[in-house]
Amino acid sequence: MVNTTKWFLLGATLVSMVVIFVSAFIPVAYQQALVNLLVGELAAVTLAHSAYRVSSGKQVSPVAGAIAILSGIVLFLSPIFIEPVDPILSIMFATGAIIAVGGLVGVLGRILGGEEGRQTGAERISRKVGN
Repeated sequence: MVNTTKWFLLGATLVSMVVIFVSAFIPVAYQQALVNLLVGELAAVTLAHSAYRVSSGKQVSPVAGAIAILSGIVLFLSPIFIEPVDPILSIMFATGAIIAVGGLVGVLGRILGGEEGRQTGAERISRKVGN
């Protein structure tokens, strides 16, 4: 569970970094570019922090998980309210959903993680080796 959570959070972090730069390549409204930049940065920071915590044997912060979920929802809904044009609409639907699910996976990993989620990486490796 820990490895799945870690890799999913890392993937969602990379997707949120793509959101930051997508406005540079696709012409969008100024407001959409601003939302992508600000909310994308917030999502990238919280998801990267969550991935770091999971990698170091700690549980995901509930506040970081909630911020990531809300960021994903905002990114998902923003093109509908600002300017629903086709290329950015599809991209933001996909990236917003991935970011929201990333935050949800982090929160679920905290709830369902069990003892493995509270061990450091070194403890998990030594347990697998048998020491």
